[in-house]
Amino acid sequence: MDWWKNCVLAQWEDSRWVRNFRMSRRTFMWLVDILKPHLFHQDTQMRHAWPVDLRVAMSLWYLANKNSFREVQEQFGVGLTTVADAVHEFCMVVEEVLVPRLVKLTDPMEQIMLGFAEIGFPQCVGAVDGCHIPIQNPADSNGEYINRKKFASIVLMAICDHRGRFYAAEAGESGKSHDAYIFNGCHFTHAIDRGAFFPATPSLVVDGVAVPPLVLGDGAFPMRKWLVTSYKPVHNARERQFNRRLSRARCTIERAFGRLKARWRCLLSPLQIKLDSVSTLVGACVVLHNICETRGHRAPELEERPPPLLTEMECQQDIVVGHEGGRGYDPRADSNLEEGKEVRDALARYMCG
Repeated sequence: MDWWKNCVLAQWEDSRWVRNFRMSRRTFMWLVDILKPHLFHQDTQMRHAWPVDLRVAMSLWYLANKNSFREVQEQFGVGLTTVADAVHEFCMVVEEVLVPRLVKLTDPMEQIMLGFAEIGFPQCVGAVDGCHIPIQNPADSNGEYINRKKFASIVLMAICDHRGRFYAAEAGESGKSHDAYIFNGCHFTHAIDRGAFFPATPSLVVDGVAVPPLVLGDGAFPMRKWLVTSYKPVHNARERQFNRRLSRARCTIERAFGRLKARWRCLLSPLQIKLDSVSTLVGACVVLHNICETRGHRAPELEERPPPLLTEMECQQDIVVGHEGGRGYDPRADSNLEEGKEVRDALARYMCG
């Protein structure tokens, strides 16, 4: 406790705060102020409640390092149960209070489109991908969570803007499932299909084809009018150039996942928590990532390669119909496929001449 009160709070400069808590002291205090009404505990006759700032600090320390609860206990000089309860409560409150406020489109659509246009892809409002989060394999799962790389995981499926901030994210599906199957079941997918996600924005019209605000994905995703994937196989120079520009812009989501795991290194190793708490912890990390991105707190360098991204595991191959991870999903039956191809062809003509 002396270390926290007399060293960290009293003496640490911002560089040490960012290095150890992934955010500056000012951002930390801002976070404490927002969460205080939800994390505050009353003193009892039996004991004094731990301060909110201490519980937030223990939670960030756990998330930012590949720690066990016991290591955090030793660092802060509190009980083991205190650490575990603080981390679980912090993640639940962050998910409940801050996800609706911070995991959403925060910049105007035109600004996001301009950001992607500067990368080389017009009419784009986001990039989508999936990322594997390692977990302890549940004893009663019968291999349900073992992915193609032979480790247990759940999948974080997310869309990010041009700055790498996530504005749609869902976690919890088994790592064994194909990304197309997971994507097809996401709430944000159905919301975009209904036209209820993006604000009304004039479409780009190319040769009579209306091109709506677009999200970029790799070849493993099912085509939609609003979801553009690469040409496969490539037939000419125009399609090859289109693929290069799409790949350059789509890497935004790959880099965002890299920074997410570089900041919150608990996501690099199998999480030592119950399976039903994993998606809540991942949701909290997504929120904290957006806070750090918005406030300009640089992510530390990732010293080791994180577990494979979903795109790497699929090697950007098309869905194999009937594959056990596809759960019966047949991309050839997708009613949006022809619309998606029409939009892609029109955009390729517009971009590449």
